[in-house]
Amino acid sequence: MTWKSRAVVTLASLAFVSSQTYLAYLLGGLRPNILSLQLTFHAGCYWEILSQWGESGRAAYRGHFGYDGVHALIYAVFGYLLATRGGLFGPAEPRARARTAWMLPGAAFLDLLENLLQLHILAGPFGAQTVAIPLSALCAAGKWGLVLWFALVIGRRLVSKLGT
Repeated sequence: MTWKSRAVVTLASLAFVSSQTYLAYLLGGLRPNILSLQLTFHAGCYWEILSQWGESGRAAYRGHFGYDGVHALIYAVFGYLLATRGGLFGPAEPRARARTAWMLPGAAFLDLLENLLQLHILAGPFGAQTVAIPLSALCAAGKWGLVLWFALVIGRRLVSKLGT
């Protein structure tokens, strides 16, 4: 890995960690946590979580959307750069590198779809039975699946690199 690639990957990593920390600051106090809401397919459970959050929790949740789009862009770029410039894939592995490079951008796309669905749900009447709730949960499940897959691939590559 060249010094230029190392610098770009390091900056992207710092941006990702800073962005993730900021989101944790914005939403870390929600109980049940944000993942519980994101992965809820049933409308009754969804509205129960929002009720438990109270008005201040719902306001924090609504307020995070303005930043969450920026966060999706940051982690998409981070994932792409880590896979393509992180030195974790050899020259004989272009397909594995390409698949991995598009995992977090794919997750970011699903995250943005999830956000649009969530904003649609929140704009409607409280307690509404809407197909947007399971669709949003499906997007969230796909997003988190891609994030986990990316983490496993990168983790395996890092362990392999450290072992050599």
